[in-house]
Amino acid sequence: MSKNLEQAKRLFAAGETMQVERFAEHFSDECLYKFANNSAAHSPQEIINGSEEFLKRVTSVKHNIVNHHESGGRLYLQMEISYTCANGAQHTLPCCDALEFDEKGKVKELRIFMDISPVYNEPLPSHKQENTEISLGHEDIKKKVSEMYAALKKEDWKLFESFFHEDVVYKVGANDPVVGPDKISRTLQYIYKILKLTTHNQRGLWKADDDTVIIEMDANYVNKLTEKFVQVPCTDIYRFENGKIVEWRVYPDASQTGFTSWFNK
Repeated sequence: MSKNLEQAKRLFAAGETMQVERFAEHFSDECLYKFANNSAAHSPQEIINGSEEFLKRVTSVKHNIVNHHESGGRLYLQMEISYTCANGAQHTLPCCDALEFDEKGKVKELRIFMDISPVYNEPLPSHKQENTEISLGHEDIKKKVSEMYAALKKEDWKLFESFFHEDVVYKVGANDPVVGPDKISRTLQYIYKILKLTTHNQRGLWKADDDTVIIEMDANYVNKLTEKFVQVPCTDIYRFENGKIVEWRVYPDASQTGFTSWFNK
């Protein structure tokens, strides 16, 4: 896989979290972002500012790369993009992207050639429809996280994966994000070859909003090679959507573990 194609996939993975700030982080300070006949954006902040209407209408997006070609430092992608609209309608639309990256791997130009009108022609849901989504209370979220960790401790990977949305994003510190329950399991299985999880000492749980909780804890392990106790203080952020974890961010102090990377590259 070429470096440019790998960067493009990371860009799309960030976009699929539906957090436009994360998507915009992949662009250089001076860039060109042009979506079909819409006005061009020339900075990450302009990309964020121009995404408000899109985020009202679309709840999820998936990129399927059908073909790609590189020429003169530019990457051309033939894709099929699947959208889930706010009213539940789904559309898979053809698309061609032209990308150019700077020397730091940031996107300095992205031109998107597609007709997205079927998505924008869908009516926005009524307030009554919006209220049909699953909303978890503080105790419900606390119980779900506790049950997820119980499955993790048992290394019951099938049960563990059932707590996550199919497009969940898992990010540990400054490592690249991992997308999907199965990939989270594979990442943790790699870590657990060395570290055996014993307990979690939860220090506090705060509900940031209706869908997001922050947990401060000590994760306790035994190093299987040295048989020594290892403690990893960390703060985890969980974002829920319809009762499933859709984003999991971990901010650990892993200095005692001996890991140079939490990923099997």
